[in-house]
Amino acid sequence: MMKKTLLSICFCVAALSGVHAASPVQFGVKGGLLINSSDLKYTFSSADRDRYSESSTKPGFEIGLQARVRLPLGFLIQPEVVYSRTSGSFPVETKAADGTVTNDKLKVRSNWIEVPVLVGWKFSIVRLMAGPSFRFPMDEVMNVGLKEAKVAPRLDNFVMGYQAGVGVDLGRLTIDARYCGNFSKIANQQRGAEDYISGLKVKEQKVAISIGYMILK
Repeated sequence: MMKKTLLSICFCVAALSGVHAASPVQFGVKGGLLINSSDLKYTFSSADRDRYSESSTKPGFEIGLQARVRLPLGFLIQPEVVYSRTSGSFPVETKAADGTVTNDKLKVRSNWIEVPVLVGWKFSIVRLMAGPSFRFPMDEVMNVGLKEAKVAPRLDNFVMGYQAGVGVDLGRLTIDARYCGNFSKIANQQRGAEDYISGLKVKEQKVAISIGYMILK
């Protein structure tokens, strides 16, 4: 009787293990480095030509959750929820109401909740992935000089972006390298009473290199 019971338990465990292994859904965590290469476009007025400013960006980071649904023929869908931060400063010229021009720096620190939904194809241990990224800013993070009231651009409430890249799976470990960009600008310019930059557009682009671990696989 005892032997039959043990055999039954072993059979159930083996069956459950087989179901778990065949599960099409995976879930895990991830974190990584963001290499920021954003630029800035602005004008003093509609009559002026657009100006592009060189940027001084700093590396950022991302951390979050990743899931994966395996489909037939090696295809997959990978949604994620990620907190990310990038920062940088841009040399700009601010123009006062009296026409006085001042050299200054526009400082940007972007904090986002990002929801990429990627579609990919996996062969062997390599994945090719691409898809939209839905981006939501967490705060207003731009200012010029010491007085934020002078120029206070605001981040858009929602930005549509995209990601594309390649990944490698080593057991439960995942390694990804992606290019990330936006279909729309991330800032709406707000004019102050004295100084302003008109037509402000911030184009954010970055490379994300991340490592993850699949808890459920």
